Amino acid sequence: MDRSFLSDNGVIEASRDFVCVRPQTYEDKAEAEVLSYVYAGRSGLENTSFALLDPQGKKLTRGGRSPKNLYGTPERFAEALTELSAKYKGAKPVEALPAVRDLRLALNVAAADMRPLVVVRGKDAKSAEALAESVAVLSWSEGVIGRAHYVVLKEGETFEGLEPPLGVSLIQPDPYGLGGEVLVELPAKVKAKTLASDLGKAIGEYSVEAREHSDHVREARRKGIDWESEIPVTDSGKKGRRRR
Repeated sequence: MDRSFLSDNGVIEASRDFVCVRPQTYEDKAEAEVLSYVYAGRSGLENTSFALLDPQGKKLTRGGRSPKNLYGTPERFAEALTELSAKYKGAKPVEALPAVRDLRLALNVAAADMRPLVVVRGKDAKSAEALAESVAVLSWSEGVIGRAHYVVLKEGETFEGLEPPLGVSLIQPDPYGLGGEVLVELPAKVKAKTLASDLGKAIGEYSVEAREHSDHVREARRKGIDWESEIPVTDSGKKGRRRR
């Protein structure tokens, strides 16, 4: 989504009545099929896509690469969101944790979006699920919503050079999502009040210096850093390439 739309206060306020999804694009075959329905270019699935869907997943608008293509200005987009959401009042609020599939991908996504990563790790699947439910409440709260990415580690899941402790951790990914630094550590039996005061505060205060895209890519090439996507990249600007 165009940054001018994302940062517009009217759009932010109007979008609260929607479930806003950050697609992984070329990192999940099943998700890619849904995204192709949302919008696909001549060469296939594009790197960015946008549409508004109803609760059953049917398109309410035609698809495009961004809301700018459909609405022109943030003001018109906010008006459309408000008008459409009025037809679906009374729906139960989303309460699930918006978690990324695994730690490798979560680090990469968080690094790309310049957001901190919250890692939930239990001693077993049951404890991890209970802990994720507590973190989910915080993730949708005022001042935290949209400011971090989340991942629930599977049993035995590790990442070279980074092993988050049991409980809840806040990680600052390195610029290329190849690792990170643990900023906050909270125990597995952490109380909701502590989550809000310690983790919530750290997320709200988190910031990193914006990177110039061209410099970022140039440095990655110099260091030999690359990313292997799960499915081939079909964006017209990167046709025939698998890495991005």
